[in-house]
Amino acid sequence: MRFSELYGISRTDEDDWFDTYLPADTKLFVDPFLIYDDTEPRWSSAHDHILHFFALVLGLVATSKGNEKSPAWGQAKGLLLFPETAEFCLGMAEGSPNGSGSGSGLQLGMLEGARTAIGLGIESIEHMEMLVLFQGGVGLDRISDAVCNILKSYFIEYTQEVCARHDVSMKRFRVRNAAWDEQGARWCMREVALPVNPFVGRERPVLLVPERFLKDIPVASPNAFWDYAWENKGEELRRDFNYDIATKATRHMKATLAKQHPDLAAAYLSDLETVDHRPYSVSGDPKLLTLWYEHGAELARRSPLAFVATRPDEFPGFVLSIVEAFAHNIEHQDGWQLLWNRTVPRSEKIVQALFRSCAIHYCRANNIDLTGESNAGRGPVDFKFAVGWSAKAVVEIKLMRNSGFWDGILEQTPTYALAEGANAAVFVAVAFTDAEMAPERIDKVRRATEMASENGPAKIEAVVIDARQKESASNLKAPKATRDRLHGRTDADGVPAADGE
Repeated sequence: MRFSELYGISRTDEDDWFDTYLPADTKLFVDPFLIYDDTEPRWSSAHDHILHFFALVLGLVATSKGNEKSPAWGQAKGLLLFPETAEFCLGMAEGSPNGSGSGSGLQLGMLEGARTAIGLGIESIEHMEMLVLFQGGVGLDRISDAVCNILKSYFIEYTQEVCARHDVSMKRFRVRNAAWDEQGARWCMREVALPVNPFVGRERPVLLVPERFLKDIPVASPNAFWDYAWENKGEELRRDFNYDIATKATRHMKATLAKQHPDLAAAYLSDLETVDHRPYSVSGDPKLLTLWYEHGAELARRSPLAFVATRPDEFPGFVLSIVEAFAHNIEHQDGWQLLWNRTVPRSEKIVQALFRSCAIHYCRANNIDLTGESNAGRGPVDFKFAVGWSAKAVVEIKLMRNSGFWDGILEQTPTYALAEGANAAVFVAVAFTDAEMAPERIDKVRRATEMASENGPAKIEAVVIDARQKESASNLKAPKATRDRLHGRTDADGVPAADGE
């Protein structure tokens, strides 16, 4: 369920916020360069706010003189701890926006980057990304986590204004890293009023972010810096690096380059400021990262279920009917177009997300509990359907091109069914090519599920979805023999008709 759906919001032209999907993370990130470029009064001071934060960190590292046991070093270390900001429902966490850890990897990398900067005589930085370059980079979502922590007070105020404008009820939460104190050089936990996300176990607050700050890939990266360096300082660098080694450079070598040439790293980041940064198109959604929920709802609307279980023994058939309705949409109602980005098939995660949205709407209408990527024991199953304790079924979706495809049928699905206590399972195979749809391949899928059913705790049904690109129905033509018969040119046996018929 999206934020606007939960709170009954009708958006207006004033609403520039991303309408986040509350039960799970959307794989988009807050790109600091998009914030740096923003001219709106609210955000125009955000860049300076980030600079002041890192000036404070660098000052503490300089005071510590690199002594890791000094109080100043400990304060810098504490400031550079950026926990995943689950309130935004953004990033890489799977299943729910509960966060993936303490952010210690980013903390240690930036701390070492700060020590390197001080050692190079750099007393201030224009871009936090320089500390990342000095250490060879961190995960895609960690830069976003740092920005969201440092600017969390901005996003709290922004979210409160959205809620006030739409009369959204709020609840008081104690929010970690709600602000940072320059005098005390520490993070502050504060109690603030924010809207509630009820889909993550215990209630948590929601923070909103403008759509225009979101990208699917952060701009600054060690790989991009490496390319920039070779393009702009190639001759100079060839004196220091063997070219063959350079073309196979590790992340540590790229970090070494940044340390040895801090002026070049600064020039690279300054050059990025002149690039035409564009946010991810939430409305166009070329990678199906944001609108899968709406597309799934439309698939469910176009194929209402004719069969609804009324007894536990009918439940496996009900779950199978959901899968078959989804398959029908993909194969016969142009749903296959959602599984392609022009000529490239989409990833397994996107296919699963689309199915999840479709299934959610069927389950909601029939009071069925749907758990995505449940984990009851030995690894996560894609989907678990349940009505109380009496009826359970699991669904596993795999692309035929997946290297673990056959293990998914023979080992994983029966193991998941056992772990979840399910008495039925559906294995969904998604095919994108003619070879994957070959009769012998489909027959092998069905035989594999039969073998897995013999050795497992539940009967496994196989559903093969033909997701190949298809010609528009408006361009299809009837066979010539059929057209000849219709127009009286042949009889039912294909024999040419006599003149005048």
